[in-house]
Amino acid sequence: MFKKILCAAVALTMCLCAAGCTDIDTSSSQADSSSAAQTTVTTAAPESSSKAETTTSDTSSQPEPKDESDITPAMWKVTGKDGNTVYFLGSMHALDDSCYPLPDEILDAYNSSDSLAVECDIYAYQEDIDAQMELVQGMLYTDGTTIADHIDADLYSSAKQILIDSTLYNPFYDYYNVIMWNSLMDIAMLSETNLDSAKGIDIQLLTMAHEESKDIIEIESVDFQNDLLYSQPDELYTFMLENYVYYFEDQCDELEKSFELWKSGDMKDYLENSEELEVEDESDIELSEELQAMIDEYNKQLLDDRNAGMIEKAKAMIDGGQNVFYVVGAAHFYGETGILKGLEDAGYTVEEIQYD
Repeated sequence: MFKKILCAAVALTMCLCAAGCTDIDTSSSQADSSSAAQTTVTTAAPESSSKAETTTSDTSSQPEPKDESDITPAMWKVTGKDGNTVYFLGSMHALDDSCYPLPDEILDAYNSSDSLAVECDIYAYQEDIDAQMELVQGMLYTDGTTIADHIDADLYSSAKQILIDSTLYNPFYDYYNVIMWNSLMDIAMLSETNLDSAKGIDIQLLTMAHEESKDIIEIESVDFQNDLLYSQPDELYTFMLENYVYYFEDQCDELEKSFELWKSGDMKDYLENSEELEVEDESDIELSEELQAMIDEYNKQLLDDRNAGMIEKAKAMIDGGQNVFYVVGAAHFYGETGILKGLEDAGYTVEEIQYD
């Protein structure tokens, strides 16, 4: 089960984890302890310059530009008792170029709404250098130790090799704690699967909203997600790192699978049947009661508790007559504690949008 949660944390649940703390600037492999600024968090929309470069090359064998992508991610119209409607989209926080330009159905929902509601405004966050530095500084060991002093030698060596193979390793990263090393594994997974947090649908819609001065509503906040990130025990993060490292290829396969299912809008069974994602050979996996309790609590905080807050915010928007496009991670919509069931149980009419 935990494998699913790890992949979801990158692409389907934690907006900041996917597009903030996991998108670290690795442009220089020569950083040292005097140049922390080289490892600050950065997130950017796809570079327009790269598009310009392709227009100057020989286009005789290039495909015609698409009018719109053929993706059909799950989207819903929810109608309240007074007839007010709000559009909902289950997002994936890391995508690729095949998802753009967005389908008309998504753009119509965005354009027809006065406000864009998201987990947190990662566009504004990426412009706030002080906030990024605060996050990064909070992940640095300040007692003279390195990550190798806090995890076993084999785990450190294996994790480092993954980063080297992904051309991501930087010696300065040894001064970061296990939380950051989990984030580095996130980046390595995205690199392996050719997904990009800068092309996640959240940051793309937020970029449009900022450029158009559209009202932006944060369902949570950067501080909320940071608090969730920092509040977990080191033992849990070490276990998560082991799952990333020792099942790295399996994790990448699951991430690619979730991406394909997200594009086709078929994530419901995938997310609600977590037993299909368990490690096949569990003979060497023995979890203590304490560690299992940590995992259960983390999963509860990551999904169930956050879902409850998202449902209440959604109900307030619908009942308040707000004209909103509500976009949060796809994993939040399904299951017994999901947004869809919560709204249906509260008496709202939920209709899935059909793509032409």
